[in-house]
Amino acid sequence: MNTQEPRTPRPAAPSPAALRGRPAPAARVRPVDWTATGRRAPDQGEDQGEHRDGRQQQRPGSSAPTPRGPSAGDRLPAHRRARTVELPRPAQAPPAEAVHSLVPEDPRPNLRPLTIDEGAIRTVGVIDVPTETIVLAVADPEESWSADAGTSDHFLRGGLVVQVHRAENAVIGLFTARYALSVRPEEYEDALDAAIEASGRSARGGRGTRHPTTRRELLTRMEKAGFVVTPGAGHGRVAHPDHPGLFVPFASTPSDARFTRHAVAQIRRVFGIDLRH
Repeated sequence: MNTQEPRTPRPAAPSPAALRGRPAPAARVRPVDWTATGRRAPDQGEDQGEHRDGRQQQRPGSSAPTPRGPSAGDRLPAHRRARTVELPRPAQAPPAEAVHSLVPEDPRPNLRPLTIDEGAIRTVGVIDVPTETIVLAVADPEESWSADAGTSDHFLRGGLVVQVHRAENAVIGLFTARYALSVRPEEYEDALDAAIEASGRSARGGRGTRHPTTRRELLTRMEKAGFVVTPGAGHGRVAHPDHPGLFVPFASTPSDARFTRHAVAQIRRVFGIDLRH
C-alpha cells in the first residue's frame, strides 16, 4: 500500500499579462557605491593615534593632529569598511631557469623555438610540405610581412608562404605564394624588422655593441651557446642538439656586411636563442 502523500504540483510561471503593472525586480535593487573604499586596518587592535571611526585623537605632549577631509571609507558604517590585507612577505622572484615572467622589470625577452604541429596548421593550396622546407622558409625568406596587427608574420620562399604566430613562435599556416599575396594588405610592415623591434632589448642588456661585428665573434658566441656548424660547399648549416629538426643556413663566404646581424636574427627566429650582448 502506497502511503506517500501526493506531491503538490509546481505552480506555473506567471504570464506577461499577469506581470503587467508590477515594478521591475531591478528597480528594487539597492545601487552599490563602488567608489567607497576602506582604510588600511591597524596592525594591533586600535591605533594609538586614531579611533576606529577614522577620527584622530591627540596624544599627551604631542602637537595637534593635521585635519583631514572626509574619505570614501567614511561613507560606510564601521562594520562594512573594507580592510586591506597585506602579504606577510614580498612575492618571490622567478626562478633563474624560467623562460619568461610577468614581472614588468624582467629584462628577459619571451623567446621560444619554432614549433611545427601539423594539427594546428591551416593550409591553402599545399599538401605534404616537408618540415625542412618550412624551417628554411622561416629561417631565410625571400620576402616577409606582418599581419593581424602584428599577431603573426608571413615568410615567403619560392612558392610557399609560412605563417607564424609571433608570441608562440609556432607555425599556424601554410599557403601558396599566389594565395597569400592576393590577400596581403596593401600597407604592411616588414616582418623581419617588426619582430626584432617587438622583442625589445637583448637578454643581457648593458652598453656597447649588441651584435657581433665579425664572423669570428659570431662563431665564438654560437659555440658558447651550444650550436654546431656543419660546413658545406656554398652554405653550411647551423643546428643545436637541444632542438632537433631546426636549422638555419650559414654562408661559408659571406659577402654582405650585415651578415652577422642577419645570422643573429635567423637564430633568434628559429631557435629562440639570443646571441646579442
